[in-house]
Amino acid sequence: MRRSLPRALFRFVCAAAAAWVSACSHSQPAVAPGPVIAADPPMALRGMEAECDAMVTALSTWKTCPNLDDGDREDLDFWIERAHADFAAGRKSKPEANAQQAIALACFRATQSVQAATERCQAGPPPKDAWYGRQRDLR
Repeated sequence: MRRSLPRALFRFVCAAAAAWVSACSHSQPAVAPGPVIAADPPMALRGMEAECDAMVTALSTWKTCPNLDDGDREDLDFWIERAHADFAAGRKSKPEANAQQAIALACFRATQSVQAATERCQAGPPPKDAWYGRQRDLR
């Protein structure tokens, strides 16, 4: 029986792919490992409540920036209200010490980020073409 064209074409493609894979599969020489990266030093945090209260204070400070528009202030109001509710629930649940340390670290990092955003806001209004996380109509 004579081979059909699709079967012959399939076998040719498979043979070509196998040849390509075998030609490209030579091993690369081993690379020496780089120097060891030291872990971050432990941070002296003030505790879950103090760090999270500092974040709410930083959000309130950011809200007073004169270069924010009304939409941004409404967003900050929502974030402040949400933070109060979440932190009240966290205090009520009394998490264990490791969890409190992780929450304090997260609040500390968020505070640092909000303080940087406040400094950026104090420098002037954002450029007109900047995204800054805003949702734009892409239609």
